[in-house]
Amino acid sequence: MTKDYNHPLYGRRVLHIMSPVRWSGPKFQHHGDSNYKVMVKTIKFLPMCHHTILVPTNNTIPDLGPNVTLVPFDYTQSVLSNRAYFNGKLLNKLTDWRGQDFDFIFNHQPELLYNVVNSIMSSRYGLTVECFNFFHWVDCTKSRVTDGYPEGFYRQLEAINWSYKSYFHCPVSKDYMKSNWDKRDYIVQGINDEVMDDKINYFPLGVGQFPDSEPFPNPAQGKKILLFNHRWNNSTGINKLIEYTEDLDRDEWLVWVTDENAKKPMAGKPAPKWMYVKNLPSGGAYRNLIEQSHATLCFVDNYMTWNLSVQDAIRLNKPSLAFKHPTYEYVLGEDYPLYFSNKDEFVDVINKIPEGKKFDWELPPHDEDFKNNLVGDLTHCLENSKKKHTSKTKYGVEWLYHILQGNGYKKNILYNSHPSLHKSNAWEGIRQWCLERGVKDSPNEVYTKLWIPEENIDDIKKIIDEAGNVDYKGDPLDESKRDPKWSQNFTSNKFF
Repeated sequence: MTKDYNHPLYGRRVLHIMSPVRWSGPKFQHHGDSNYKVMVKTIKFLPMCHHTILVPTNNTIPDLGPNVTLVPFDYTQSVLSNRAYFNGKLLNKLTDWRGQDFDFIFNHQPELLYNVVNSIMSSRYGLTVECFNFFHWVDCTKSRVTDGYPEGFYRQLEAINWSYKSYFHCPVSKDYMKSNWDKRDYIVQGINDEVMDDKINYFPLGVGQFPDSEPFPNPAQGKKILLFNHRWNNSTGINKLIEYTEDLDRDEWLVWVTDENAKKPMAGKPAPKWMYVKNLPSGGAYRNLIEQSHATLCFVDNYMTWNLSVQDAIRLNKPSLAFKHPTYEYVLGEDYPLYFSNKDEFVDVINKIPEGKKFDWELPPHDEDFKNNLVGDLTHCLENSKKKHTSKTKYGVEWLYHILQGNGYKKNILYNSHPSLHKSNAWEGIRQWCLERGVKDSPNEVYTKLWIPEENIDDIKKIIDEAGNVDYKGDPLDESKRDPKWSQNFTSNKFF
């Protein structure tokens, strides 16, 4: 099957619940969605697993590999609505629990975890599933759209409590969570730091590789470009950006904004006319723009749990000026030399940067740390979670017998061991019992397909022999005992 089948996570199955935030009309813009990019990283970190992703129905997501199944799902196009709405009936309609299994749920919208788990439990599944949350934002006073918007941090705490691990970008996120109790009294007061610290880990994010540079007609005409490569809204510090750059010599400096929402009043204060607002059509052109810039700018001075854009220039050996913020201690490092805290420091820093000189600063190994944390936690989960160990099963030996004969699809086995095929949460435990005894699941199969490595065959035969008189219902090779839909040729991972 694969040379990596001895990895402890080999053949494990992950259900991904997305948090899509970037849309153009009805179409999901995956290439500009940072939450999507985090999800793809987890897939790349786990090539030995099968990944089933609930994706927005209208999308242009590319093929992510033979171990990835894309399932269309009706996410709302509202970032706010996605925090409260989950169509559990559709999830169960799209999932055949007789033929599919999930070992882990990767949930990118923590407020929805109860909805997700409740949905699968209603279909008599989920007793062996462990949940992992990824916090792309933390609900607190600073992150809410308005003071009157419903507070959701209790649902986030509930998700952490229910999960095996939940991931924050950095420790500052925990401080944002705790800040909810700064000014108000609630029925439940504060959080238990000891329990919280045991439940959380971190997913720091690096920016990855850039495409080749693509030159383009540059309108700067000899001016030094200060590039604001962030979203245009109040939370990214646009008021300070305007204030700190408005007195610069227009003949010497060009302030370039890459988010064209800066032209729209509804996205906050519109960009002044002396700023140049233009997005570039490709990653190669964006890289070339950074390479031609004097520096990139970041003015976030309030809520921020992480920042990718501030790392872009540094990866290309160009300076990135950053308003000093506690989160940057984790993103850039505590001693990063280009912090500023006020307008005078900002002007002083941009004037001291030598033009055309290579800027050297080593970013922390964020993606490597993220991968190590994730793989380590999943492995720890398999070894230590009570949900991941099934000690007794009535039908386990019968399953081993069928798998040994090549009848590996879960649903085909059930046509023999459970002919009536009523839903049962015992089936996931039988599969788990088999996996613990050396059986493997096939990561490139959409549906659970079990097999036995050659070096484990004798051990499996011994378990069968020691079991004695077992009623092996049906002939594993009898085609009448198999649903034709689940034939050996059924391998498609296309649900569209």
